[in-house]
Amino acid sequence: MVGDDHLHIDEDDQIANTLVKSMRAATEGVIKIDIKDQSAVQINLNNNSIMVDLLQPEFFRISEELGFFDKLKTAKEFSQKLTDNGLTMSFLRKGKEAISLGKDAKPTLSRLLTRSDDIQIDSIKELANLKRDLEEE
Repeated sequence: MVGDDHLHIDEDDQIANTLVKSMRAATEGVIKIDIKDQSAVQINLNNNSIMVDLLQPEFFRISEELGFFDKLKTAKEFSQKLTDNGLTMSFLRKGKEAISLGKDAKPTLSRLLTRSDDIQIDSIKELANLKRDLEEE
């Protein structure tokens, strides 16, 4: 739900709860999604770890209606929900790790920026490139 100027994920959010429980139910496998005959995303599931590799990130562009701090607050809420359910989700850009959320995140300097124990910036360069790729032109 949208509230307080960000996509808010509270403890009783049925959609978020169902999504996280569904992710926890899948234990192993690979999901590949092709768009226009091009590999767009590959999702690898291995026990409680989910790796989302955005092979063609431009296919997943988002609007800039929400600001940086609003997105950060949403990420903190989602990563906490992942941790609470024993899950880790990593986002990769074209095979290179950018950011990890959830249980196995081990933030160092990123803790100063995010103020969360559940968000790890794996590569500032890849995260910046991913952000650029996902922005609408």
